[in-house]
Amino acid sequence: MIIIPFDRKLDWRNPPIVTLVLIIVNILCFFVWQSGDDQRYMQALKYYQDSGLGEIEWSRYREYKGKQAALDAGDETEEDFAAIFHYWQMIEDAPFMHELLAERIISPGGRDYPQWKEKRQYFDELMSRVVFVHWGLRTAAPRWDSLLAHMFLHGGFMHLLGNMIFLLAVGFLVERAIGHGAFLLCYLLVGLGSASFDFLFRPDEFIPSIGASGAIAGLMGMYTVLYWRRRIRFFYFIFVYFDYVSLPAIALLPLWVGNELFQILAYPESNVNYFAHLGGLFSGALVALAVRILLPSFKEDFLQEEDEEAEFEQELSRIRVLCDQLEYRRALPLLVELHSMRPGNRAVLLLLQEAARIDPNGAIYHQASQRLLSLPAVNTEEQRLRREVFREYIRHARPGPKLGRKLVCELFEWFIGIGAFREAEFLAKRMARKQWSCERQAEMLYRLADLAAMKGEEGKSELYREAANSM
Repeated sequence: MIIIPFDRKLDWRNPPIVTLVLIIVNILCFFVWQSGDDQRYMQALKYYQDSGLGEIEWSRYREYKGKQAALDAGDETEEDFAAIFHYWQMIEDAPFMHELLAERIISPGGRDYPQWKEKRQYFDELMSRVVFVHWGLRTAAPRWDSLLAHMFLHGGFMHLLGNMIFLLAVGFLVERAIGHGAFLLCYLLVGLGSASFDFLFRPDEFIPSIGASGAIAGLMGMYTVLYWRRRIRFFYFIFVYFDYVSLPAIALLPLWVGNELFQILAYPESNVNYFAHLGGLFSGALVALAVRILLPSFKEDFLQEEDEEAEFEQELSRIRVLCDQLEYRRALPLLVELHSMRPGNRAVLLLLQEAARIDPNGAIYHQASQRLLSLPAVNTEEQRLRREVFREYIRHARPGPKLGRKLVCELFEWFIGIGAFREAEFLAKRMARKQWSCERQAEMLYRLADLAAMKGEEGKSELYREAANSM
């Protein structure tokens, strides 16, 4: 089962800097630090088999177990992979590995000890060059540096991709709520909290645990408590069924916990560390609860702002449906009210201009068009919209477009800058008729003359040059 909150949009005006940095660090660790790990790992396993080390340890393991029936599966393994299979079977047996590494299985003075010791040391050296083995979290042989390092390592590209999608989906919501610095601290804390469940429920593991999923689960736990009873929209996927549903954020916590418990019971042999996920969820919930208690004003204004934004988007969607159905008279008063709340919102203004066109002589139509034309047009899409709005306004306004001198001068220079000859020519004629002057008008007329020449209209080009020369 997959549950992902998709209730808030990422606001690039206030980007989640720490979340993005964490994603970049994870990607760099995988593609740079872990580069070549597969080859180094296979080189170590190949040495384990070819050197005879696997055969020595496997024979002692059979003696240690004393149960031939339990080992028959290993005897049926293809010879080329037998030692590797045996290695994994032994490493999953923590008591045996403790005894082996403590030199109580093959003890000093024994017949096989010298060659076993030499080969085992070299094999351990080869394994230490494998990043995920050396820096992964092994509760049977823990190191303090691996507590942090294992959170930035991944077992494959799909493992990395899945974790980074969840990190972005949940991380930016938590970061916006508590701030950049607090978010980084909390991310590391919940990552350590997820590792604590490894020590509680998997205290004797030699197989390294890696991945950001424990820390990300911690963010998910934080998210549910920080957003508390606010209704959020989330996507869920169960087997072949998927949909969106809206629930209080805190309701996601038992759903996520229940899913992890189900996975533990249903797939006990899985390589996924569901205990780390549980540890992350619980530690995240506790950290977020501490934030709410110790910092009650942690950023309630942001959460309130997010609620208002969600309500605004819902209302805008409802009005857009009315416009699609040509119900402009019903949509118009709603748009006027929405515009009073968000006077600079381009989407609202576009719908307002569209609905107000039922009365092209009315003040609302003229004001909405003027406001749209006054908005900055930075990217390609905004420039396209500005040009379309201008053409639409010129065509439909009654008794004609109402453009003041300041806006005309701004648009005249802007249209010349993007090479829009027809629009710039229209404004030049309006300025001549109104006898308006603008800053840099002579320079703009020279450029308009160049545009006319490029269009093959030499007569107009000469006319505009003469006008520029006369200033």
